[in-house]
Amino acid sequence: KNVNKKYYESASKKIRNMEGGLISLGITGSYGKTSTKFIATTIIKEKYKVLTTPDSYNTPMGLSKIINNELTDEHEVFIAELGATKIGDIAEVASLTNPKIGILTSIGPCHLETFKSIDNIMRTKYELVESLPNDGVAIFNYDNDNVKKLADKTFKEKILYGIKNIEDTDVFATDILVNNTGSKFTLCISNLGTIECKTKLLGEHNILNILAGAAAASVLGLSLEEIASGISKLEAVKHRLQLIDHGTGVLVIDDAYNSNP
Repeated sequence: KNVNKKYYESASKKIRNMEGGLISLGITGSYGKTSTKFIATTIIKEKYKVLTTPDSYNTPMGLSKIINNELTDEHEVFIAELGATKIGDIAEVASLTNPKIGILTSIGPCHLETFKSIDNIMRTKYELVESLPNDGVAIFNYDNDNVKKLADKTFKEKILYGIKNIEDTDVFATDILVNNTGSKFTLCISNLGTIECKTKLLGEHNILNILAGAAAASVLGLSLEEIASGISKLEAVKHRLQLIDHGTGVLVIDDAYNSNP
């Protein structure tokens, strides 16, 4: 514990004392964290130098390792996936990563063996929003009923994204078309306008993940054109509804990692 604490405190101190004012983005949710992290990274890289936690690194020690070993003064944005299996876990990793922007992707029945109830999951995921500074921004998936309840009780600056309730959201997608090369849609951001987007990614859930990344990018000052350019460069996260075309006439969809129905 003492060794772990040393690495944790070293990382926490480092991220707070970065020259040039590093902006930290935290992402949590029952599912969609890793995909949203890589999507946000690809989009935000259109304007900033970004460091992202690899794979599904989302624990205090995993995050501390990346911060201590890889974060440099060259980086302008740090994007971290924040995982939890019990109450207090998100508060711990948020205290470490010091996020100014927080994304809540989803709340569902994951890790119920330790959380015991959906209410406990909601309380834990909301620790990210509670950890944001007064000038921070919370980004919510307004299509998820449990996340919607948390968004509605939030009085910090917030951005709502979704596909179903577009009249209530700030960032949404319309005209969604899917074929065997990916997806097309119109991205709408309330304070920026609309733009046509293309992506190799499949699935309505991935459109939602893209909206989360676009919302974060808009907070960081990216233009619609920069956001659309980033979306066009997105690659599927391996084994998560990954479209593979070997040119043999057979399309493979690899969803082997996915643990959610």
